[in-house]
Amino acid sequence: MILQAEITKKGTLNAKIPKSLWGKKVVVSIQETEAKQSNWDKISAALEKVDALDLPGRTYKEILVELRAFKETESAYVDSSV
Repeated sequence: MILQAEITKKGTLNAKIPKSLWGKKVVVSIQETEAKQSNWDKISAALEKVDALDLPGRTYKEILVELRAFKETESAYVDSSV
């Protein structure tokens, strides 16, 4: 159930509550009516900088092969130090 409410400057929550909820404990979740500013401009600028690096693209399989090789070399390093 969604209820509209107003919070006073003193911090009091004012809302019209249906009689079916009177005398019961409820959980109140606050969601501001004004949307917060997104960081899309910052994210977009960061992605443009990454694109400018002109890094070579890799396929999903190439990434998995490199990841497995990395894990194997790291586990070999751990085993040899024991």
